[in-house]
Parts: sequence; C-alpha cells; structure tokens
Amino acid sequence: MTSHPGQAAPADQIAVRSRPIRARLALVLAGTAIVAAACSSSSSSSSTTPPPNPATAQADIQTVYNNFFNLSDKSVTKTVAAIQNGSGLTSAINEAFASQLSASATGATVSSATILSASDCKAQNLPTPCAKVTYSILGPGGQVLLANSGGYAVYSNGKWLVAHVTVCGLFELLYQTEQKSGTPPGC
Repeated sequence: MTSHPGQAAPADQIAVRSRPIRARLALVLAGTAIVAAACSSSSSSSSTTPPPNPATAQADIQTVYNNFFNLSDKSVTKTVAAIQNGSGLTSAINEAFASQLSASATGATVSSATILSASDCKAQNLPTPCAKVTYSILGPGGQVLLANSGGYAVYSNGKWLVAHVTVCGLFELLYQTEQKSGTPPGC
C-alpha cells in the first residue's frame, strides 16, 4: 500500500523505515560506550603509582639523600638511581667522583622534609609531589661537612629522588670550589 502526499503512511511501512534508524542509533550508542570505556580504562591505568605516604616521607627521603651523598661509594649506577632524571647527569657525577672533595662525603642526615602543595612545587619548577628538604652532608665518622643545607626531593614512579635542581646546585658549588668555569654537564 502506498501513501499519498498529505496522507499518513501505514504502520508497517513506518516500522520498516524506522528499523535502519534504530539500528544506526544502536551502533552509535554501542560505539560511544566502547570509546567511553576505553577512555576511562586508559586514564585509570596511567595513575597506578600510589601517592607518597606522608608518615614515611622523611625516612624515605633520608634514605635517598644518604645514598646520594655517600660519594665514597663510587657506584655511578646507584648515584644516578637516586636523582631525578639522573641519567642526564652521568658526566657530572663522574666529574664529582674524580674530585678530592667528594671522597670525604660519606652520607647525609635529613633534619626535615616537608611535602609541598602542588602550587609550591610548580613555583620551584618541580613536578608534583615534591618536598622541601633540610639536610647535612656527613664525612668520615659522621662529622658534619656541610650543615643545614636546603634542597628538594621529588616523588616519581613510587619513590622519592633527590631533585635535579638540588644536585645541579651542588655540582655548581663544586665547580666554584675547584675554580672551574662553565656549567656542570646536564645542568
């Protein structure tokens, strides 16, 4: 049966014409659900690193600072692993190990480590989370070589690291002490 202009189409023709629309709508909704599921699963998998534990932050930062400042242990791999973006500082670390001054550093103590807000980290050009650290560099027998210095730590991939900016500041101080010109490699 054919409908004429101005006349309503019979119910069976409306049902036939609406099936393709319903099928297309179902495909669009199914596609939207798949895309939404993919987006939500990818965003949740990118944040699998747990946040730092404020209760253990100072002890964790103490450990990484102590490992970094134990320059009597000439392990470049261990030292690089303690630094934010440490692989870019390998040449500067090798220079520091060659210095007579570095041989006397046997570790560090951290007297305070305060986790900063995201805006405070950003103000220091550090990733979030970060912490402000007060530390002392130790020499043989626990003798304090450099007391109450200020630095930073950053939390990356589930662990605290000595901030790149802190390490470069120390390498620049070493350059000045040894009367070298220029900037330490990687800083």
